[in-house]
Amino acid sequence: MIAAYLLTAFARLRCRGQRDLSFAELFCADGFYTLLAAHFGASRATGYDDDREGHLANAERMRELLGLRQAEFRRTRVEAIPDAERADVVANVGGLYHVDDPEAVLDRSYRMANHYLIVQTVVSLARDEPDYFEKPAPGLSWGNRYSRASFDRMIRSRGWRIVDALFNTLDGNPRPEDRGSLYYLIEK
Repeated sequence: MIAAYLLTAFARLRCRGQRDLSFAELFCADGFYTLLAAHFGASRATGYDDDREGHLANAERMRELLGLRQAEFRRTRVEAIPDAERADVVANVGGLYHVDDPEAVLDRSYRMANHYLIVQTVVSLARDEPDYFEKPAPGLSWGNRYSRASFDRMIRSRGWRIVDALFNTLDGNPRPEDRGSLYYLIEK
């Protein structure tokens, strides 16, 4: 879904005559979407991650193997990215449920996007209240969890233009608290 949203955003921008496309991936880990964006024509693709799990070395190695010189990776907390950083398409994927203040990080992501924001987050299937938010995440000492309804409500309360939204289950995750996944393509 994330790749489809990325390609949709690029296609829409190209249809408007924009040829020089920039992309930013927040919480990039191994940089998969940063590399995908570079492969599909981004003139600048930047992945940001705090690298606490050591994945950026693999991202750098893959960038070199693929010859995608327009991709770069920056070791930083997403909350510390300078306010001046911008990209045509920003992907905030796989990180909101790790941070203490997901709404602040989400708003920062939106401000960072010139045209499109892609959002993906894990939500709990164990709870369905429209106002559910728990920090730290159930059974963990870090992160947070929303229910499907509460995260969707929070996103929609911002008044952003949602082009598409999708829900699916992450069947490989054993705990219901970690099994829901929401996706949004937002246009500015």
